[in-house]
Amino acid sequence: MPDTTESQPARKSIYSHSSNRYSTLHNHAYFTIIETSHKHQHAISGTTGPAIASGNGHVHRIHIRTTFDARNSQPHWHSINKLTGPAIDLPDDEHTHYFSGETSYELGHQHRFSSVTDSSPAEEWEDHSSDD
Repeated sequence: MPDTTESQPARKSIYSHSSNRYSTLHNHAYFTIIETSHKHQHAISGTTGPAIASGNGHVHRIHIRTTFDARNSQPHWHSINKLTGPAIDLPDDEHTHYFSGETSYELGHQHRFSSVTDSSPAEEWEDHSSDD
């Protein structure tokens, strides 16, 4: 019996043998000032990792250190290693991602953060998890 399944090629994608899925080649910039804790703040600024297939969409990893706090009696920074939420559609076929969490625990404290990434063109996903 012939295969009648509709097939559309994935845009801007590469095939990942480890996940058996096509992955979209894009990322997002982000910048935010994180919440005050122990009378100081840090900032985070960077670029997400590439898109990671998740459900019917994708997420991105944010893995970074905060800015360095040299004003404190014990200068320090914090680490963040989180996944964003799924894509949030925007006008003009673009999307963004919400992210939130807590930094690593350093010198008796941590900081909370929440923000959104910059926008990026919307991308299609093509799941090939059943391909041989």
